[in-house]
Amino acid sequence: MAKRSAKKRTNPEPPFLLRRRMPERRQFWFLLWHLVLLLLGCAMLTYFTLRLSLSNLNPEIWLGYWEALWIPAINLALIYGLCLVLFALIGRAWLAWLLTAVLTLGVALGNYYLIIIRSDALQFQDLLCLREALAITGTQGYELELTPTILLALAATVGFSALLALLSRWKPRWKGFGRWIGLVLALAALTGAAAAGNSSELFSLTKNYQHVNTWSVTEIYASRGVIYSFFRTIFTGSGRPADYSEADTEALLNAYTPESIPADRKVDLFVIMRESYSDLSDLDSTPGAVDWSCYDLYHALADEAAVVGNLVTNGFGGNTKDAERAFLTGNYLTRDWRKPTNSYVWYLKEQGYAAEGAHPFNGWFYNRLNVNRYLGFDRYEFREDTFSGLVGPEVIAEDEVLFDEIWRMYARSDPEVPYFSFSVTYEGHGPYNYKRNSYPGRYVLQSPATPDGYALNNYLGCVRHRDEALTALVEKLRSSPRPAVLVTYGDHKATLGKDINNYTTAAYSSYGMDVDLSTEQGFFNYYSTEYLIWLNDAAKERLGLYETGRTGPTVSPCYLMNVLFDTLGWGKGPAYLQAMGEMMEAFPVYSTKGRVSIEGALSTSIPERWTEQYHRMQSLSYYWQTNFRGPEPQ
Repeated sequence: MAKRSAKKRTNPEPPFLLRRRMPERRQFWFLLWHLVLLLLGCAMLTYFTLRLSLSNLNPEIWLGYWEALWIPAINLALIYGLCLVLFALIGRAWLAWLLTAVLTLGVALGNYYLIIIRSDALQFQDLLCLREALAITGTQGYELELTPTILLALAATVGFSALLALLSRWKPRWKGFGRWIGLVLALAALTGAAAAGNSSELFSLTKNYQHVNTWSVTEIYASRGVIYSFFRTIFTGSGRPADYSEADTEALLNAYTPESIPADRKVDLFVIMRESYSDLSDLDSTPGAVDWSCYDLYHALADEAAVVGNLVTNGFGGNTKDAERAFLTGNYLTRDWRKPTNSYVWYLKEQGYAAEGAHPFNGWFYNRLNVNRYLGFDRYEFREDTFSGLVGPEVIAEDEVLFDEIWRMYARSDPEVPYFSFSVTYEGHGPYNYKRNSYPGRYVLQSPATPDGYALNNYLGCVRHRDEALTALVEKLRSSPRPAVLVTYGDHKATLGKDINNYTTAAYSSYGMDVDLSTEQGFFNYYSTEYLIWLNDAAKERLGLYETGRTGPTVSPCYLMNVLFDTLGWGKGPAYLQAMGEMMEAFPVYSTKGRVSIEGALSTSIPERWTEQYHRMQSLSYYWQTNFRGPEPQ
């Protein structure tokens, strides 16, 4: 039988560029092929992050990216540098690119939704509050819409990852120090991009405000692209000023002589920061459109107050903790402290005060459970330990429940020990129902059956309900034989409106309230709330302070304790308060939104003659936050 010739079967070689292994002489060209693929993928990521940078902002900002090509270039450099480092570490191009896409698009999407929810751009420090952000999103009814751009970005990520997995199957065989050389070169690329990104010269070069509202920090942030702007906040978020000297700043603070509160002027002090509370009737420019009688109780209290003034906060529809902690510490730029930190609470305790407070939401929110202890509070009640037992675990206590608990805490305190209470309300937190009226009474008279009309009407109905609860607490304080002072202020303006193109200000604009950030008055309207200082009869008698109706200065929250000391005649107070008093004379309004009040005018920059004092303020605030001088908390 003749033998049949057998052909040797071999697996055919895959196309040249799809091979997994290559001779060493061709390694360079395969590496170059992968670097080109990664560059193309990172260019696509740059496009999507720039598109998402705009959120619901002025679409003309998009034109600015291409009129100043440094903007897309630096965003691309940062993304590509990160991708190269991951490629050097992992060795798989598709996986390195996918991780880069997850990180960069995650930042872009986080910024996109944050702007929609509270008109604020994403900062590096916000990542420390990710749990709080997710909690708000999950429990407060915010709708995170998946737009065509977002869906396209997600689809492109999946598609390009699959394409890379097909086209970049080669895994480099690093020999000896080859891997480390590759990693060093990749780190050098990222470091170069990072150094350029942190360069003040490049930061100025990428300034392109032709299509930007220069009164809007959010638009300025977006004008440079979210990746570049977010990257910059890594270095600016610490608050450490340039040319900072700890020794010089300590000497500066030690030059002030602390003073105690006169024993015969000590009174019990209640401070209530009210969620999203402000007097919108001051903005009425459309008579007959809204019935402002919901503020009658608040106006009656203001008529009795010793001082009433405007507070220019650093948030709109959010950033509650800023107005809270700026008051408690006197810092114009606050942080999320992780250790005992200087505050006016510690000073009051040194003066013999008991320090307590309450907040009807969870203690983990803004890490108040720990931070309030670091600031010196003896006791602070939260939802977990107190309010769940009062209203049930599924309900957040309204103001009347909170105020009743504040009174109970006060009633069980030692009447011989001066008492300090600082509490934060939750009722009034947005969003507000935009489909039906949730409160009795109709306050919106013009076009009420619209999303904007319902939102505003429900906010005003909530105002009335909350003021009734506050009035009940005031009546208890009024009849108390213990001298008591009440300070109340709003943390920020309320978020009103549903229109996705103007999410936070729709109702304001619809009813003629000026919150136009392109004007100075609009800026103040947008960020201002009110504060008032009220005394019961026993406190008036002890302090000899019977005058009412004085208009207080317009200040930032970090100066509110200065206003209180001045009103009550408490003397100079602690050294830091004295230093901030001098700063208040120079900069009564210092906004983290890039605005400062100097010589009666709002400015976007610090004049040269004020730069030294401005640097002193920055240094004092940083020193005060990082060099604890009090006792260890128990």
